[in-house]
Amino acid sequence: MRIGIPKGLLYHITLGIFKQKPMAGSELVESIEYYTDWRPSPGSIYPLLAKLQEQGLIEVTESDDASLKRYALTPKGLEAVEEHRRHKPHLRSRYHSIQKIYWKLCEEIPEDLFEAQSHLLEIIERIHILIRNNPEASLKIRNLLQETTEQIREIQSQLERKK
Repeated sequence: MRIGIPKGLLYHITLGIFKQKPMAGSELVESIEYYTDWRPSPGSIYPLLAKLQEQGLIEVTESDDASLKRYALTPKGLEAVEEHRRHKPHLRSRYHSIQKIYWKLCEEIPEDLFEAQSHLLEIIERIHILIRNNPEASLKIRNLLQETTEQIREIQSQLERKK
């Protein structure tokens, strides 16, 4: 059985995705699946779209494809997205708690490796804001992460060959 996203989070994810660009229900499903690895059913998406429209958070917008009904955030919807972002510290805390449960209890990762991994993810979370509009720094960080990933893969390969 696959586990979806926590109850109520679909509402927030949907508004966040609409902040990026207007889209149809089917496009929204694809975006949610891209970000979460979970594909919500039409029975989840279309009632939610109706609810968001009733609340005045989204509205139907013009589309170059007449067969698609695209939705866009309204000014009220944009305000709701910004309000949700004020809860970011709580969401971040929940994310870290789930991550800790998974790695320490499910994977039984050693404490020192868990700490190193956590510190790496924490610094990436902090620096992404600083490099968002700095392509040179962003490229340096990405290259460093890719090199590190390759080094770890090489260690994995060596260990697997020894088995």
